[in-house]
Amino acid sequence: MTDSTFTHAPQTKRSVSAKIAIALSVMAPVVAILTGVMTWANTGFGNAFLADWSVSFLKAVFVLMPFALIVMGLLARVIESALPRVSHLGQNLVLAIFMAFVMQSLMAGITAGTTAGFGDAQYFASLWWNALVTSFPVGLAMPLVMTTLIRPRLIAILRS
Repeated sequence: MTDSTFTHAPQTKRSVSAKIAIALSVMAPVVAILTGVMTWANTGFGNAFLADWSVSFLKAVFVLMPFALIVMGLLARVIESALPRVSHLGQNLVLAIFMAFVMQSLMAGITAGTTAGFGDAQYFASLWWNALVTSFPVGLAMPLVMTTLIRPRLIAILRS
């Protein structure tokens, strides 16, 4: 099945609220897993884990996720115009790597800020780095799946 299979919108019209619900149902588990791994990297599974993870998750969902969708769309256009001779799959792989680094850096900042605050820059940077390095393998695999398999389907749904 090629990526172009999912570029045409389905025949049904969806309301804006249905489109938002679909986008959230796809993106929220990704954010939950990544913020969970990052919180675990910084606090372990102690008493503070659930509270810290919840705050990081909510911040990432309501602040970072809308930003991520906009950046992904803009970056996809930039990559398409900058790399016109590269296959669609190649462009998606480049997009996935860029998105993995950018979004995980921002999520690591949210998680580190939630865990330690922003008062001690050295401690914050240490937690940020720990969260980024620990979650990067998971965070790289997820955007690869998102950009190559899920994004085309999500675009088709959201265009309907």
